[in-house]
Amino acid sequence: MMICFLHGAAGHYRDWSDIIGKLPSHDSTSFNLYDIVDQKINDAALKINDLNPDGEILIGYSMGGRIALHCLLADNSPWKKAIIFSTHTGLVSTKDKEIRRAHDNDWASLAESNFNEFLSNWNSQNVFSNSTLINRDYSQSNISSAISKSFINWSLAEQSFLNPFLQNIRIPVCWVVGQNDPKFVKIAETATNLIPNSELIISQASGHRVPWDDQKFTIQTIKSFLQ
Repeated sequence: MMICFLHGAAGHYRDWSDIIGKLPSHDSTSFNLYDIVDQKINDAALKINDLNPDGEILIGYSMGGRIALHCLLADNSPWKKAIIFSTHTGLVSTKDKEIRRAHDNDWASLAESNFNEFLSNWNSQNVFSNSTLINRDYSQSNISSAISKSFINWSLAEQSFLNPFLQNIRIPVCWVVGQNDPKFVKIAETATNLIPNSELIISQASGHRVPWDDQKFTIQTIKSFLQ
């Protein structure tokens, strides 16, 4: 069974390595989203689908979850099942989008000008206050410019509000959130009410970074959903 993982903002494809290593019976790959960071979110989704014509299971976390939803909604979607972790479905008002765009532009500028300060500020956000720090080594990655660009091209302000379209996702979807991430629990409750063949799973021990806050729970959730 072919599984494709999509990482979150300010992360990279190796974030999923430990989890992939515990799924030895599956053909799993973690897609490096920065390879297509020059593309807008809809085009990026089409590209991922094109590169995975035999794709069966799509798994996305946060930013990767938003891109995953666009993959599922695209006309060329090959996916048969999906797992969505801690994912926003978009902003409604123009004002909210303008505020978010300005905010993400600031993140983009800081990632370019002072990457260490960017990482410190990023990990200090309230949304991660109930989550563990993901252990990453950026020293060999040289991806600060790509991360900066992702905050421009894949800003939440640059995507449509997806709720009106979620009913068009007909494949089975498992939406996973952490109990200690109330904003995203609410988003997940709404989304799973809109997606016809979906289920909501809540990790009682997790904040926003569910796959890393409770890896054992995450692996068991993936295995159970794929059966």
